[in-house]
Amino acid sequence: MWKEKQMDKIHLPKEIYERLDLKENEEIEIVDLAADSFTIRKINARKSDKAPKWFIIPTIISAFIFIIFAFVLKHPHVIALSGNESLATAVITIANAVGMLTFISAYFSRRKEFYKQMTKRSYWRTFATVTLSVLLIVILASMGLFWFLGQIFYGVSFGLFTSTLIFTIFSGIINYVMIFVVDTFSINMMVTMLLVVSIGGFVSSMATNGNQYWWQRNFSLLGTQASRSSWQFNLTLIVSAALFAALIDYIFVSLRQKAGSHYRQNILQVLLTLCAISIALVGLIPNDPGWMHIAHDIVAQLIVLFMAISILGIRWFLPNADPNLYRMSYFIVGLILISYVLWHPIHYLTLTAFEILSFSLSFAWLLLLVNTLINMLWNTKKIYKVSLNSIEEKSEK
Repeated sequence: MWKEKQMDKIHLPKEIYERLDLKENEEIEIVDLAADSFTIRKINARKSDKAPKWFIIPTIISAFIFIIFAFVLKHPHVIALSGNESLATAVITIANAVGMLTFISAYFSRRKEFYKQMTKRSYWRTFATVTLSVLLIVILASMGLFWFLGQIFYGVSFGLFTSTLIFTIFSGIINYVMIFVVDTFSINMMVTMLLVVSIGGFVSSMATNGNQYWWQRNFSLLGTQASRSSWQFNLTLIVSAALFAALIDYIFVSLRQKAGSHYRQNILQVLLTLCAISIALVGLIPNDPGWMHIAHDIVAQLIVLFMAISILGIRWFLPNADPNLYRMSYFIVGLILISYVLWHPIHYLTLTAFEILSFSLSFAWLLLLVNTLINMLWNTKKIYKVSLNSIEEKSEK
C-alpha cells in the first residue's frame, strides 16, 4: 500500500489567508517561480475555460437560423458575399445577435464570481455598458472585415452548402470569443474595450463617411447629416462615454471600499462623470444647423471645462498619487495650449487638426489617470519579514 506523500506547509500572514479565502490545511500552489518572485494561487481558484465546451451550441443554432432565412428570402442556391441579402449581412446580424445572447448568458451565469472582483452594485451598473460595448466592437469588426473581403472578392457568390460552412465558421469564432471574453474579464479588459471602441469607431467613421474632404471643416462633421457614417460616430461617442463612466464608477467605488470616502476623490469622480455625460450628449446632439448647433457647441465646451478642472487640479484631487501623474498632466496641458496657439492666432493648424490633437492628448491623460487609479487600488505593496522556522524544523527532523 502506497504511503501518502507528506506535503510541506507554508505559513502566510492572516490578511493573505482572508484575501485568498483559505481554510485550514487547504492546498495552494506556487506558480511563475522566478529568481526573485512567484505567484501564490488557490488550486480550486483556476478560471474555468468554458469557451471550448459551450461555443458549439449557439453556433449550431445560428447555422439553422441562417439556413431558414436563406429559404425564406428565396436564396437557397446562390448567396452573395456582400450586399443587402448576403453572407456579410447574415454574419453581422444573425451571428452577432446569437453571439450577444451567448455573451449575456455567460456574463450573467458568472455574476457570483464577478462579485468577488467588483461589488454587486458595480456589476449591475456595468452590465448594460459592457454588453453594449462588446456588441459595438463585434459589429464594427464584422463590418470592417467584410468590407475588406468585399473589395478583394468583388461580386463573388457561394452555394448554400459553402455559404453555410463559411457562416458557421464565422459564427463559431464569434461565440468562442464571446465566452472567452467572459472567462477572462477584468478591469484591464474594460480599459482595452474603451480603447477599441473609441479608436476603432472614430477611424471607421473617418473611412466610411463618404466625403474625402471632411477634414477641411471640423471633426464634428462626422456626426452630422453630411456624413453617411454619422450613426457610427455618434454611437461611438455614446458607448465610449458610457463605458468610461462605468469604468470610473467601478474604480472609485472600489477605492471607497478600500480606503474610505474622501471628498476630493468624490469631486474628481463627479467631474469625470460629468465629462462622460457631456461626451455622450455630443453624440446625441449632432452639429446640424439650428438649435442643435448651439447645443452641440455648449456641450462640447462643457467637456473642455470639466477636463481642464480635472487636469489642472489633479494634485489637489489625488495628493498621494504618483508624481509622474502630475508632471505628465502639466506637460499635456502645455501641449494643448501650444496646439491652440498654432490653430487660432497663428492659423498653422486647421480646426480639425487642433480638435484631433486636443482629443488625443486628453484621451491619453484619461488613460494615464485610469492606470494610476488602478495601481492605487490593486498594486499596493506590503513588506513582511521572512521566518525560517519551518525550514529549521524540517532540517532537524
